[in-house]
Amino acid sequence: MRHALMVGLVLSGCATTQAAQQEDGPTPVVAKFGDRVIRQAEVDAKVSDELAKLQEQQFELRAEAAERIAIEALVQEKAKAAGQSEEEWLARHVEAGLEEPKEAEMRALFDKAKGRLPPEVTYEEVKPEIRKAVQREERGKAARAVFGKLKKEAGFQLLLEGPVKPRKTVEATGPSRGNAQAKVVIVEFADFECHFCAKAHETVLAVLKTYGDKVRLVFRHYPLSFHPKAPKAAEATACADEQGKFWQLHDALFESQELDVDSLKLQAKHAGVDEAKFASCLDSGRTAALVRKDLAAGQQAGVSGTPAFFINGFMLSGAQPEEAFHKLIDAELARLGAD
Repeated sequence: MRHALMVGLVLSGCATTQAAQQEDGPTPVVAKFGDRVIRQAEVDAKVSDELAKLQEQQFELRAEAAERIAIEALVQEKAKAAGQSEEEWLARHVEAGLEEPKEAEMRALFDKAKGRLPPEVTYEEVKPEIRKAVQREERGKAARAVFGKLKKEAGFQLLLEGPVKPRKTVEATGPSRGNAQAKVVIVEFADFECHFCAKAHETVLAVLKTYGDKVRLVFRHYPLSFHPKAPKAAEATACADEQGKFWQLHDALFESQELDVDSLKLQAKHAGVDEAKFASCLDSGRTAALVRKDLAAGQQAGVSGTPAFFINGFMLSGAQPEEAFHKLIDAELARLGAD
């Protein structure tokens, strides 16, 4: 049914990493060779992160299924009370308030993405797809608001307990935003060539705005091996940081996604750096060591993709919605008596 599909799209999730729990005492033998036996505990320790991901995925699937069941039932109930079909009720409460995307908004999205498109592609050619993308995102926001209200009115509670998340030690070293004395520190590992990192950037800004002085953000580099422009972009922001212009260039790169060396230099100029000093730094490659250090720290912490966030040590993986950040931050503020 249409509403089931919409609910499924809106409530999609992403797994995070945690350490697998091991049983106390001897565990079953799972393999042997010669005089050597291999026990389950040894196997589980070898693949602890992978097993933890599976446990978290299982929890997320069950939690999402529980929410879908509740929402589908609540929509059905509301539609019946209104003498409408479920599709009619959803159209009235989700679709009705949606506006036609503005030309300026669609043009801005095209300008932002054109660096990743073939040069011969024009705005008019892709305008229908841009319109659909904007409408899809707005529809998702509206649906989340409606479904959230339904759950709140019905007193929905998720009683399913997820796996215990471990608190990992991740050094909060790097450029930072927010109150240096904040109780909650978010360490972000990201790649400037990663589309999901650019999307998460907007979410992070919203989170920082919501929590103000209660949260501090620290940025660390994690250029992925299959993104050829990402390492130099990371070096460029480190060069800008030497002049106190890290965040200006950081924001510009996520906004433009234009990462050729000439473009990096031009955007750095617009960010207010000393051009000669910046060019000397970038061309020398001297900040590459800092980028490699961040990459190694991320790998040590269990990062396997970007973006990855550690909220007071608790890992949140992927371009998650604001609600996922709120859940962890609120829990930490409550624990620390700072809410």
